[in-house]
Amino acid sequence: METETPADRYYKSHLKRVSEYQKANPEKCREKCKKYNQKVKEDPEKYKQLLEKKRMYYHNTKLPKIESILA
Repeated sequence: METETPADRYYKSHLKRVSEYQKANPEKCREKCKKYNQKVKEDPEKYKQLLEKKRMYYHNTKLPKIESILA
C-alpha cells in the first residue's frame, strides 16, 4: 500500500475543485475554450501540432490501455 504525500493530496484536491468550478460555470469554461481555439488557429504551426496530437491520441493513449487489458 502506497502512502499519499501531501503534494498528491493537494493535487487531487485541486483537480476536484477545478471539476466543481467547471460544472458550476459552463459558460465561462466554454468561452475560455473558444478563445484558446481561436488563438491557436491564428498560429499555423501550433494549430498543426494540436491537430497531430488529437490525431495520435487514440494510438498513444487509449490503444495501449486496451491492449494491456486484453493481454
